[in-house]
This record gives sequence, structure tokens and C-alpha cells, in this order.
Amino acid sequence: MKKQNYILSKFFVVLMFFLVGCNTSTPTPEIVTVVQTVVVTEIAEVVSTVEVTREVLITQIIERPVTITPSPTPINSPTPSDTPTITPTSTNTPTPTNTLTPTSTPNFAQTATIEAFGVLAAPKKDGFYTVGVEILPGKWHSTGTGDSCYWARLDGNQKTLGNHFGSAGGTVNIRETDYEVEFNDCGTWEYVENAEKVLLSSATEPKGDGFYTVGVEIVAGKWQSTGTGDSCYWARLDENQKTLGNNLGSAGGTVTIRETDYEVEFNDCGTWKYLGP
Repeated sequence: MKKQNYILSKFFVVLMFFLVGCNTSTPTPEIVTVVQTVVVTEIAEVVSTVEVTREVLITQIIERPVTITPSPTPINSPTPSDTPTITPTSTNTPTPTNTLTPTSTPNFAQTATIEAFGVLAAPKKDGFYTVGVEILPGKWHSTGTGDSCYWARLDGNQKTLGNHFGSAGGTVNIRETDYEVEFNDCGTWEYVENAEKVLLSSATEPKGDGFYTVGVEIVAGKWQSTGTGDSCYWARLDENQKTLGNNLGSAGGTVTIRETDYEVEFNDCGTWKYLGP
């Protein structure tokens, strides 16, 4: 009788759990499993019944995740195939236009307007002249006489780039890069950069002290000094006043002037006579 009461009490307990389970969202298959387990243990020992109780507790633990609202099972979406890489069709590269070849910097002396040329190329007296503003770059020839002529080419810091002190009548070649020039006691300066070389009829006549432009005022060839003394000086110069050959000493010697020389300077050598080519 005691055994029957014990089984009924256990059955009552199981039935209560079954009724409680009906009020939850526990899936039906899990409740049926519990009932089947109880039926099997009717002939089990007390120890087996205790194990059943443990199994019911495990069922309660399982109920917790069941009460959570399940998320909808996603519908399997097809795996996208590899998207092909589209290689853009290259457009035709336009043919570059030919870059115009830059023209060379024009010669200021030759391209100046008539009005500017007239002002900048007008004869100059003593004084300072800003290159490109008050005086043209190029060759300028002194028409003065005497032996105290001074000229100087200067940069923007008044540094001397080239100068001369001595006989008048020579030439100075002013560069476009010069800032200004100074003239003093040289007479009048005339612009001769574009002047055509024409041999004067007096080019073979005897020459005294001074500067002479080769091919214009003096002919190329052999010239002999007829003077005396030991302070005779002569020099052959190029168009930039660079000395090509010179001598300081006794008068009476000979100098051979080349056609490639630009000018010559004679000083304290007496008279120079032309001996021929």
C-alpha cells in the first residue's frame, strides 16, 4: 500500500509538471518524453526515481531558451557568383599637338622700334647711362681725342665689369647684362653695332697715338713705328677689348695687324707707317 501511495504521489508530481508545462511554450515532444520516462520508472527503485527528478530539473533549465522569441530562420539565399571584372575599353589617347619651338631672344639693338632706337642709340656725352633704358647694348665708338678718356661698364652693385683709362677714340662693347656705363672725357660716343665696315681712304695713311678700328680706320698688315724713346705701347684688341697682343718698350718696332683684330691702340710710339700686307 505504501508503495502504491508513493507511486501515486510521484505520478501526481509528474502530472503537475505536465500541467505546468502546458502553460509554457515548451515544445510538445519534450513533455511526452518526460511522461514516458515516468512510466518506465514505475518499477524502478527509489534511486531511479531520484534520477527522474533530476531529469525533470534539467527539463526546466531547457525551458529558459525556449521562452525566448525565436528569430525567423533565414531563407537560404543563393551564393552570388563571382562578379566579372569589367575592363573598361580604353579611349584613344589624343595625339599631342606639337609644341612650338621657342624663338630665340631677339637682339634688342636690332629689334627696337624706330622711336626707341633713335633715343637709345643717339650719340652720348660724359655721364652715366642705364643699359636698355638710356643706352643700347652693343658697340660704341669714341670720336674724342686726348689721353684722359675713361669709361667703365658696371653691374647693379656698381662693381666694375670692364674699364679703360687712356687715349680717346676707342670702342666699348656694352653687354645686355650690364647695368650701366660711365663715360668721362672721351668726346662723343657713337653707336656702331650695326654699322657696315667700310675701309676709309685714309686707312693706309700714317697713324699717331690713338685707337683705330681695323678694316675701317686702319688696314690690316705690317706697320712700323718711326718714333724714339722707351715708353712706346701698342696693343691688338678684339671686339670685347680683350688684348690679343701688346708691347711696352722701345719705339721703332713693327706690329702685324690681323684682319680678325677688331682694333689697335698706339701710344707714345711716334708715327706708324704702313709697310704692306
